[in-house]
Amino acid sequence: MHVRYRLPILPVLLFSVSAFGQLSTGGTPPSFSPEHEVVFSKKPRPAPVKLAPLDAKTLLIEDSKYQEQSRFAAPLPPVDFSLETSGQWVTLANGDRVWRLALESPKARGLILMFDQFRLAAGARFFAYTPDKAQILGAYTEQSCLPDGQFLIGVLPNDQAVLELYEPAAAAGLSKIRLNRIDYVYDPAGLAPATLDTPEDFGQSYACNINVNCPQGQNWQTEKRGVGRILMVFSNGSGWCTGSLVANTSGSGEPYFLTAHHCQIIGLLPNFNLWRFDFDYEASACANPQSEPTAKSVLGCTRVAYRHETDFLLLKLNPIPGSYNLYFNGWNRTAATNSNVPNSTFIHHPNGDIKKISIDNNPAIIFNQIINWGSGFGSTPAGSHWSVIPEEGIYQPGSSGCPLFDPNKRIVGQLHGGNLDTALCKVVNSWFGRFDLSWDQGATADTRLKEWLDPNNTGATTQNGYVQPAPTTINIGGNIRTHWDVPMPNVLVSLSGDETRATRTDASGNYLFSGLPAGLNYTITPTRDTNDINGITTFDLSLINKHVLSLENLDSPWKIIAADANGSNTVTTIDIVEGRKILLGLNTAFPNVSAWRFFPALTNFPNPNNPFTGFPGGGPPEFLQLNGLQDNVTDANFKGVKIGDVNDNAKPGG
Repeated sequence: MHVRYRLPILPVLLFSVSAFGQLSTGGTPPSFSPEHEVVFSKKPRPAPVKLAPLDAKTLLIEDSKYQEQSRFAAPLPPVDFSLETSGQWVTLANGDRVWRLALESPKARGLILMFDQFRLAAGARFFAYTPDKAQILGAYTEQSCLPDGQFLIGVLPNDQAVLELYEPAAAAGLSKIRLNRIDYVYDPAGLAPATLDTPEDFGQSYACNINVNCPQGQNWQTEKRGVGRILMVFSNGSGWCTGSLVANTSGSGEPYFLTAHHCQIIGLLPNFNLWRFDFDYEASACANPQSEPTAKSVLGCTRVAYRHETDFLLLKLNPIPGSYNLYFNGWNRTAATNSNVPNSTFIHHPNGDIKKISIDNNPAIIFNQIINWGSGFGSTPAGSHWSVIPEEGIYQPGSSGCPLFDPNKRIVGQLHGGNLDTALCKVVNSWFGRFDLSWDQGATADTRLKEWLDPNNTGATTQNGYVQPAPTTINIGGNIRTHWDVPMPNVLVSLSGDETRATRTDASGNYLFSGLPAGLNYTITPTRDTNDINGITTFDLSLINKHVLSLENLDSPWKIIAADANGSNTVTTIDIVEGRKILLGLNTAFPNVSAWRFFPALTNFPNPNNPFTGFPGGGPPEFLQLNGLQDNVTDANFKGVKIGDVNDNAKPGG
């Protein structure tokens, strides 16, 4: 029989969209840089392409008829913007290129950008930002791209967005970008200030929720590291759910993630390649923070198994960076009784907000009645769910799929839904699909858990959680460019420390050491000591002389280092003499320094007017020291300085 309650039974879901969290390197677009001001003043940002707005009122009325699929953003008519057909190219003084495209859809509360082609060449950087520069997303790089070429950026607030691609001259034409869909945010709930009736993400959950770092979460600091929120992408919108990384009996790092089956049917045609998983998205203390915390995000997954009856969905995430230090939660599939879960806890992201915790001090009870979940969600059999009513904390839409833990901190179910009394801010009832029934009641491997979580068929009924396993091998790679931002090919890069190797940069200035043992210590050192005369002219000597006489100082720490021709960590008339000897052919090499010097790209000079000071042991280090590595390094980047060349005209390849 169907069960009735005075409050509606709702699957715990939420349609919402928030800023996308792919891997990005930060920084600012080239068009913001003062050094390119002259170029961009001659070619100002192109006028925005006008896109027709949507009728927000009509969409809100339509959404009111389908509560389980309530959106706040909907697709505009299909678009086709590419590097070849749209936007504006600007060539910089060194031959590098910048592409910009501006968009506007009047009265939109935000724009979400989706790409069916997103391939960035080595050294390329992609940004999206608001015209007032208040919000900048990126830089996205070659490492940010998904294998299938899809990509999503957003939400950019308000009705305008600017896209900007930087492409080095050596990689001209190698990037492929096509924007094929733009979602128009029309519902005030999308970006409006928080109220109890406007579900969104950060700061939008009820005040009676309890942050996971409050005293109630003191004993759950390990398990919380496995719980994450999910931004789900569908053909007609996006939504929030919660879930957890889950351990398997082999103790491996297979990134299986347990959530709720109904999460994948709250929209049409889920695009698992663009589902995003946010970990460590929480307050640092008990109080709600004033600013939004930064999450550790993983983009993309594949669906492994699911079953309606117990409302479980098992996903396999794309590889998780080892530096995330997450936790794979354990589980208990012992046949359920009304006494073997004497108290329970669940950790979740209500309304996509920061991580919360809820506690039920009474036994979880097997609910022996059919539950009718309403339009679009069907019913579930009697006995398929736990019934839980927490005394502390609640749940909300967006909490769906969160793990229910027994007293031994093992997962026994995942949240399906229930009843809330919003006036009193309390749970009337909540139901969690039973893990023990999800284990083996499905007819095939894609409808049950056992093949995935017990790959060696041990028959284990419980599994403890474990810390994210460390990788056995890692890669170290990066890019080497002149300090004026031109790729440097054929630079010798040496790796020393616990392993010794050498390689050279490719045409785009990239290098890679692959398959290195994890956990060891490595030093990266680039060198080039050929063609000392490269880039040196009488004009350089004149500029150095003016600097020595304080008539006209060199305008960057990199140029001051370039002027130090004798390696004394000062700039004097002796450097001018050494440069003149090279120029006249009296010497073929500088006496104490290599033709090029290389410094980590993120070197910060405490005194830019005297870049030789403020570092332990003298001048800035000319190497990168990487100790105890447990994860790949993709940004071990360097900048090259050509000794004697202070007007940046040396050829980077020679």
